[in-house]
Amino acid sequence: MKDIIIETMQESDIEEVSKIFIDSWRIAYKDIIDKTYLQNLNMKEKVQKLKREYREGGHTVAKNQETNEIVGVTRFGKRLDELDRFPEYDGEIYALYVKPGLLRKKIGSQLLQYAEEKLKEQGNHKILLWCLKENEPSRKFYEKMGGILLGEKTRNIGGKEYPLVGYGYEI
Repeated sequence: MKDIIIETMQESDIEEVSKIFIDSWRIAYKDIIDKTYLQNLNMKEKVQKLKREYREGGHTVAKNQETNEIVGVTRFGKRLDELDRFPEYDGEIYALYVKPGLLRKKIGSQLLQYAEEKLKEQGNHKILLWCLKENEPSRKFYEKMGGILLGEKTRNIGGKEYPLVGYGYEI
Protein backbone atom coordinates (compact mmCIF):
# COMPACT_ATOMS: atom_id res chain seq x y z
CA MET A 1 0.00 0.00 0.00
CA LYS A 2 1.65 3.18 -1.17
CA ASP A 3 -0.58 5.84 0.30
CA ILE A 4 -0.02 5.45 4.02
CA ILE A 5 1.00 7.91 6.67
CA ILE A 6 3.07 6.72 9.62
CA GLU A 7 2.62 8.72 12.79
CA THR A 8 2.66 8.52 16.56
CA MET A 9 -0.40 6.77 17.95
CA GLN A 10 -2.94 9.12 19.51
CA GLU A 11 -5.12 8.27 22.49
CA SER A 12 -8.12 8.27 20.14
CA ASP A 13 -6.48 5.40 18.19
CA ILE A 14 -6.32 3.01 21.16
CA GLU A 15 -9.54 1.06 20.52
CA GLU A 16 -8.80 0.55 16.82
CA VAL A 17 -5.22 -0.51 17.59
CA SER A 18 -6.45 -2.90 20.31
CA LYS A 19 -8.73 -4.57 17.78
CA ILE A 20 -5.82 -4.97 15.34
CA PHE A 21 -3.73 -6.62 18.07
CA ILE A 22 -6.49 -9.05 19.07
CA ASP A 23 -7.54 -9.90 15.51
CA SER A 24 -3.92 -10.36 14.45
CA TRP A 25 -3.22 -12.73 17.35
CA ARG A 26 -6.34 -14.79 16.67
CA ILE A 27 -5.47 -15.19 13.00
CA ALA A 28 -1.66 -15.38 12.97
CA TYR A 29 -1.34 -17.58 16.04
CA LYS A 30 -4.42 -19.81 15.64
CA ASP A 31 -2.35 -22.97 15.13
CA ILE A 32 0.46 -21.90 17.47
CA ILE A 33 -1.02 -20.54 20.71
CA ASP A 34 -3.63 -22.33 22.80
CA LYS A 35 -7.07 -21.89 21.22
CA THR A 36 -8.79 -21.13 24.53
CA TYR A 37 -6.30 -18.38 25.31
CA LEU A 38 -6.90 -16.77 21.92
CA GLN A 39 -10.68 -17.03 22.26
CA ASN A 40 -10.51 -15.36 25.67
CA LEU A 41 -8.55 -12.31 24.51
CA ASN A 42 -10.53 -9.43 25.94
CA MET A 43 -10.98 -6.11 24.17
CA LYS A 44 -11.60 -4.17 27.39
CA GLU A 45 -8.42 -5.55 28.98
CA LYS A 46 -6.37 -4.83 25.84
CA VAL A 47 -7.65 -1.25 25.73
CA GLN A 48 -6.67 -0.75 29.39
CA LYS A 49 -3.21 -2.21 28.79
CA LEU A 50 -2.72 -0.06 25.71
CA LYS A 51 -3.76 3.05 27.66
CA ARG A 52 -1.01 2.31 30.20
CA GLU A 53 1.54 1.69 27.44
CA TYR A 54 0.39 4.83 25.60
CA ARG A 55 1.63 6.95 28.49
CA GLU A 56 5.08 5.37 28.06
CA GLY A 57 5.12 6.11 24.32
CA GLY A 58 6.60 4.19 21.44
CA HIS A 59 3.47 3.17 19.54
CA THR A 60 3.33 4.18 15.91
CA VAL A 61 0.45 3.63 13.53
CA ALA A 62 0.20 3.38 9.77
CA LYS A 63 -2.95 5.00 8.40
CA ASN A 64 -4.52 4.84 4.97
CA GLN A 65 -4.04 8.36 3.66
CA GLU A 66 -7.47 8.49 1.99
CA THR A 67 -9.65 6.91 4.69
CA ASN A 68 -7.57 7.57 7.84
CA GLU A 69 -8.13 3.88 8.75
CA ILE A 70 -5.34 2.35 10.85
CA VAL A 71 -3.76 -0.44 8.79
CA GLY A 72 -0.77 -1.34 10.98
CA VAL A 73 0.97 -0.66 14.26
CA THR A 74 4.42 -1.00 15.74
CA ARG A 75 5.96 -0.30 19.13
CA PHE A 76 9.67 0.18 19.66
CA GLY A 77 12.25 1.74 21.97
CA LYS A 78 15.15 0.84 24.25
CA ARG A 79 15.72 -2.79 25.17
CA LEU A 80 13.21 -3.98 27.77
CA ASP A 81 14.56 -7.18 29.28
CA GLU A 82 17.44 -9.66 29.26
CA LEU A 83 19.90 -6.83 28.76
CA ASP A 84 22.75 -9.26 29.44
CA ARG A 85 21.78 -11.30 26.38
CA PHE A 86 22.94 -9.80 23.07
CA PRO A 87 24.19 -6.69 24.93
CA GLU A 88 25.34 -4.97 21.74
CA TYR A 89 21.67 -4.62 20.71
CA ASP A 90 20.48 -1.38 22.24
CA GLY A 91 17.07 -0.92 20.60
CA GLU A 92 14.09 -3.24 20.32
CA ILE A 93 10.96 -3.58 18.25
CA TYR A 94 8.40 -4.91 20.73
CA ALA A 95 5.49 -5.38 18.32
CA LEU A 96 4.70 -5.09 14.63
CA TYR A 97 1.25 -5.95 13.32
CA VAL A 98 -0.58 -5.33 10.06
CA LYS A 99 -4.37 -5.33 10.00
CA PRO A 100 -5.60 -8.79 8.93
CA GLY A 101 -6.52 -8.86 5.26
CA LEU A 102 -3.86 -6.29 4.35
CA LEU A 103 -0.74 -8.45 4.42
CA ARG A 104 1.72 -8.32 1.50
CA LYS A 105 0.93 -4.69 0.75
CA LYS A 106 4.29 -3.34 2.04
CA ILE A 107 2.71 -1.95 5.24
CA GLY A 108 4.90 -4.12 7.49
CA SER A 109 8.01 -3.19 5.50
CA GLN A 110 7.26 0.50 5.85
CA LEU A 111 6.59 0.16 9.59
CA LEU A 112 9.81 -1.79 10.14
CA GLN A 113 11.86 0.75 8.17
CA TYR A 114 10.23 3.62 10.05
CA ALA A 115 11.05 1.98 13.41
CA GLU A 116 14.66 1.47 12.29
CA GLU A 117 14.96 5.14 11.29
CA LYS A 118 13.49 6.41 14.55
CA LEU A 119 15.60 4.06 16.66
CA LYS A 120 18.71 5.21 14.79
CA GLU A 121 17.73 8.87 15.42
CA GLN A 122 17.52 7.97 19.13
CA GLY A 123 21.14 6.78 19.07
CA ASN A 124 20.64 3.04 18.67
CA HIS A 125 22.94 1.05 16.40
CA LYS A 126 21.53 -2.47 16.54
CA ILE A 127 17.97 -3.58 17.20
CA LEU A 128 16.42 -6.80 18.36
CA LEU A 129 13.02 -8.26 17.56
CA TRP A 130 11.47 -11.43 19.00
CA CYS A 131 9.02 -13.64 17.09
CA LEU A 132 7.20 -16.87 17.87
CA LYS A 133 9.39 -19.65 16.50
CA GLU A 134 6.45 -21.40 14.81
CA ASN A 135 5.26 -18.23 13.09
CA GLU A 136 6.84 -19.06 9.72
CA PRO A 137 5.25 -16.22 7.68
CA SER A 138 6.59 -13.58 10.07
CA ARG A 139 9.98 -15.25 10.28
CA LYS A 140 10.27 -15.22 6.49
CA PHE A 141 9.31 -11.54 6.47
CA TYR A 142 11.91 -10.59 9.11
CA GLU A 143 14.59 -12.54 7.26
CA LYS A 144 13.61 -10.92 3.94
CA MET A 145 13.94 -7.54 5.66
CA GLY A 146 17.54 -8.35 6.63
CA GLY A 147 17.08 -9.82 10.09
CA ILE A 148 19.85 -12.13 11.31
CA LEU A 149 18.76 -15.04 13.51
CA LEU A 150 20.47 -14.54 16.90
CA GLY A 151 19.02 -17.14 19.23
CA GLU A 152 16.03 -18.48 21.08
CA LYS A 153 14.18 -18.06 24.36
CA THR A 154 10.77 -18.97 25.72
CA ARG A 155 7.83 -16.79 26.73
CA ASN A 156 4.95 -17.67 28.98
CA ILE A 157 1.63 -16.93 27.30
CA GLY A 158 -1.49 -17.93 29.16
CA GLY A 159 0.39 -20.33 31.43
CA LYS A 160 2.20 -22.18 28.64
CA GLU A 161 5.76 -21.75 27.40
CA TYR A 162 6.29 -20.94 23.73
CA PRO A 163 9.64 -20.76 21.92
CA LEU A 164 10.66 -17.41 20.43
CA VAL A 165 13.45 -16.57 18.02
CA GLY A 166 15.34 -13.32 18.07
CA TYR A 167 16.31 -11.37 14.97
CA GLY A 168 18.95 -8.68 14.91
CA TYR A 169 19.24 -5.69 12.61
CA GLU A 170 22.14 -3.29 12.19
CA ILE A 171 20.91 0.22 11.53
